[in-house]
Amino acid sequence: MSIATKIRAQFLDKGIARALRHREYRIFALTNWVSTMGNWFQRVGIGWLAWDITHSGFWLGAVALAEALPLLLFIAFAGAIIDRIDRMRLIRYLQMLIILLGVLLVTLTALDLMNIVLLVLITTAHGMIQTFHLPVRLTIVPNLVPRSDLTPAVALNSALFNTARFIGPAIAGFVIAKFSVSIAFALSIIGFVAFAIGLLMINPRSEQRQKSQPSGLLADVWEGIRYVGKHSSIGPVLLFVFIGASFSRAFMDLAPGIADDVFNRGAEGFGLLLSAIGVGGICGAIGLANYGKTDGLMNVSLVSLALTALFLLAFTATNIFWLALIFCACLGVSLGVSTNAPQILIQNTVDGAMRGRVMSIFGLTYRAGPALGALIMGAASTYVGLQIPVAGGAVICLIAVLLMLPKRKRLAAEMEGEKPAPEEAKTA
Repeated sequence: MSIATKIRAQFLDKGIARALRHREYRIFALTNWVSTMGNWFQRVGIGWLAWDITHSGFWLGAVALAEALPLLLFIAFAGAIIDRIDRMRLIRYLQMLIILLGVLLVTLTALDLMNIVLLVLITTAHGMIQTFHLPVRLTIVPNLVPRSDLTPAVALNSALFNTARFIGPAIAGFVIAKFSVSIAFALSIIGFVAFAIGLLMINPRSEQRQKSQPSGLLADVWEGIRYVGKHSSIGPVLLFVFIGASFSRAFMDLAPGIADDVFNRGAEGFGLLLSAIGVGGICGAIGLANYGKTDGLMNVSLVSLALTALFLLAFTATNIFWLALIFCACLGVSLGVSTNAPQILIQNTVDGAMRGRVMSIFGLTYRAGPALGALIMGAASTYVGLQIPVAGGAVICLIAVLLMLPKRKRLAAEMEGEKPAPEEAKTA
């Protein structure tokens, strides 16, 4: 077998690029990557602007919570709505709103009209859009690839996300330091427009959902909550993801303060910390995609969160910037795997008729959890500095892993392995 044939077998037939064989997914993934670049430009800009205006760890956490608050309040309704309507039409409209909000953000910043109250309000509005946008993105992927290619598709999404996290924050930090925050915001709009165009080119398969008696929106919401609460494996795994996200990922929302206060590196240092996480995330996603199966993912989830906690403890123990970058790269690997391995298990297990509601709750744990953790840690940092609260979060993650260990065999038996694929109908 030639080297070229071996490479093809590893990456195209078995590995991460397997998902790219499907046109609809290919367009979605690549244009979403450009949009994610824009999102990182905007996120770095908002984080640095909040720190520059207030120099307060509390306000960093408050801005993060402002984006997550709509998720906390409305995500269950969002999931029920998504299960009722045309998801592609919804995400197209939402993407247009993201573009308009980006234009408002750059205009206020460029005209020097921005203050912390306006920033919180704009971030809240963005969070409201993301309440629907995030679960729609999560539910569309299984309709773009066959079930056999779901693991590489989810992992490739993660790899592309982390590639954007590697490139985006580094460029954004440089642009902010050398030019201005408003320029970074302006560049983000280009990415949002690219994804809007890509969405117009996609025509996904639709799941054949089970027909049921007509019910109200509140009944659908309650049905989704009951489904998760009664499910013997999805419920515990979502709780595990929530705890892990709250106390491991929260440090990224505090990174502007850590870069400036602990390492004296300013906006460029903030960008480099996030970029280092992105480098590790790429490696973790590629490794997960080449793993290419669901068997063993429960153990992978537990080990990766435990490693995340250990790397966080090491990160908080140093004041040497280059060493912190190494720990951040290691964190990128473990964070990416600890988030995406449970997502694959849930996607592999959930009933197609409940996918929107369940993945909206997953989105809540993934996005709102870190914001709550950031607010708690940010408030604590007023008294003990930024490093000690982050270390405390790492200890909580280790405790969560220990509590899940006795359940791992049962959860693995219920969530791993191939599930019978529902019949899919081609969208007319």
